[in-house]
Amino acid sequence: MTGLATIDFDHTQCDTGLAAAALLAAPSAPLFAPETASQSTAEIVAAIDAAVDEHLQWLQAWHRALICREAMPVEMASPNAAFLCRFGAWYEVHRHDGGLIDQPAFHDLAEAHHRMHEQSRALARVIEGGGLVPVAEYDALVAAVSDFNARARRIGAAFQRLLSDLDPLTGAHSRQAMLIELEREAARTRRTAAPLCVALVDLDHFKRVNDTLGHAAGDHVLITAAGRLLSHVRPYDTVFRYGGEEFLLCLPNADLAAATAICERLRLAVAESPVEVDDAGPVSVTTSIGVAALGDGPIKDTIEAADRALYAAKRAGRDRVVAATA
Repeated sequence: MTGLATIDFDHTQCDTGLAAAALLAAPSAPLFAPETASQSTAEIVAAIDAAVDEHLQWLQAWHRALICREAMPVEMASPNAAFLCRFGAWYEVHRHDGGLIDQPAFHDLAEAHHRMHEQSRALARVIEGGGLVPVAEYDALVAAVSDFNARARRIGAAFQRLLSDLDPLTGAHSRQAMLIELEREAARTRRTAAPLCVALVDLDHFKRVNDTLGHAAGDHVLITAAGRLLSHVRPYDTVFRYGGEEFLLCLPNADLAAATAICERLRLAVAESPVEVDDAGPVSVTTSIGVAALGDGPIKDTIEAADRALYAAKRAGRDRVVAATA
């Protein structure tokens, strides 16, 4: 795989590196509140869970109309039936948002949802007219509902996995799976002879922010800096929260010169404008960055080389990029 993390919907893949960037895509500050990426992913999970529950209740109402001859709910026979349920209305509002929802598996789910409602609408009109529903058409509707619910559950489970892979504060990928992802990328690099670099990014004087302005202000600065990193990396780069105020960048298809240029652009993006902190005014944020190219040894050697370059940047006065020497 590339520097992207992926969600596998039973052989359908979803690019979450792009999604994280889209969720925090603001050059000067994150787009959402502190729990940005987690909240957005959690909202999608909640919408999918609600869709399954809603359509089980919807099928029950359909059965009551068919078996008990209760009045058929008006919306079931409506030409807009697929948009009148909560999931249909939610998807219609958000389907052009990009990011996590703009994935083939999600579009397939929406198509399955539309087909299900079209089949239901046709049979609802038969019932309204006093006719009998053919067994084959009834079976087809039940199969369509089962297909929609199965797809929704698979996607919901995949997004739950994504939710556990993101740092809840910054929206960057968590350190939990970092080495596994880096090992995969290193293996791909060696297989294809493409370059790969790793960079370590540290917020300068971050402890001073926490000590003088408090941890809430520190969190706000950290979130904003992460948002700027996420929105300025390339689509196939990956940002991991390495620990505290440090981030690790996986930069595939970039040799040391290209990776250094990328990191310089990121350094400027983070420092572009001060972070506004409530009751404290603007806080200037700079970064020190060390970058290293993958060598013949294990990926941990590359991380250690980037770490040495990071400390060289700090010793040289901070707010700069230093490339590791061989």
